[in-house]
Amino acid sequence: MKRYLFYLLAASLLAGFTACSEDEDWGVDGESLIHVTESNVLFQAGAGSGTVVFDAAGQVTVETDREWCTATVNGNTVNVSVTENGNLEGRSSQLVLRCGSDAAYVTVQQLGLMFQLSAGSEIVTSSDEAHSLTYEMSSNVPLTFEPDGDWFSAVSDGEHLTVNFKENTSGHARVGTLRYSSETFSDSLKVTQYDFDKDIAGPCILTFYSSADGGNLQGLNAVLSKTQLSIPAYNWTIPVTFDSEKARFTMYNGAAMGTYQGYNIYNTVLGGGYYTWSTTVYVLFPLGYDAESGITFFDMQDAGMWTYPIECMMFYAFNGTATNSSAVGSVLRLYSPSIWRMDPQ
Repeated sequence: MKRYLFYLLAASLLAGFTACSEDEDWGVDGESLIHVTESNVLFQAGAGSGTVVFDAAGQVTVETDREWCTATVNGNTVNVSVTENGNLEGRSSQLVLRCGSDAAYVTVQQLGLMFQLSAGSEIVTSSDEAHSLTYEMSSNVPLTFEPDGDWFSAVSDGEHLTVNFKENTSGHARVGTLRYSSETFSDSLKVTQYDFDKDIAGPCILTFYSSADGGNLQGLNAVLSKTQLSIPAYNWTIPVTFDSEKARFTMYNGAAMGTYQGYNIYNTVLGGGYYTWSTTVYVLFPLGYDAESGITFFDMQDAGMWTYPIECMMFYAFNGTATNSSAVGSVLRLYSPSIWRMDPQ
């Protein structure tokens, strides 16, 4: 499943230009045999047509150097057509207008695809009631929208996208995909519907592997709220922060969890063979749902806040606080930690 799906125009192309060949053979009166007087060949990403107008002393032919750009001569006008550009990057083609031994050159430019949505890279609602949400959108190609489930639908007028949600009586969060496509391009947005108290809060399992290469899948019974993940068997509490607009938890490094056998326990991260006590480092747990297993889950995701890629989370023991040099060692190493909430039976 993609976690993040959002496309922008990376850069705009410069305005088109025209020029005559510097190696051209001049007419007997010292004038060029062909002059471009007007051009309209800067295109949006969608398929389109434009023109180049010229004056010439004789018959003119035209050629292009790209398959996506075609041109034909009609009187003193070149009709130019381009197909849809399904890439984010812009592109260009060169027209060559020939009259006898003389030539003029025109650059055809087409912008890359752009799709912007005020919701950002995903659509999230924190209500299980039937309702609709409308977002501002812009695109330089016509788009169609197709949901992968029947619990939501989407319509667009080209400037707004409205998503209609049915009432969620499933007993769990719902996660789907809204595919958007043009003639040559397609991608998708993650769509999430949940009610925190009904679909997320309460008993869960903190799962993890015992080693980096997999090992045994282990679990600790836990209780989840918007502010903490508690582990009753050890009387540990890990502070968390829930972002309702993105449906994800943030878990900060260096948080005091409680005690164990007389030691203070802190939540820390390991990466590149090193660990850190910095409380500015954090990991993310975005919401997901597995329909086959009936599990609402939050897999740990490295937020890129540390020098090293984070390999695992650790419960680390100290004689004192994590800010001094009294570290004893890790009580548990949690590789690929995840928070699971089973569907009610």
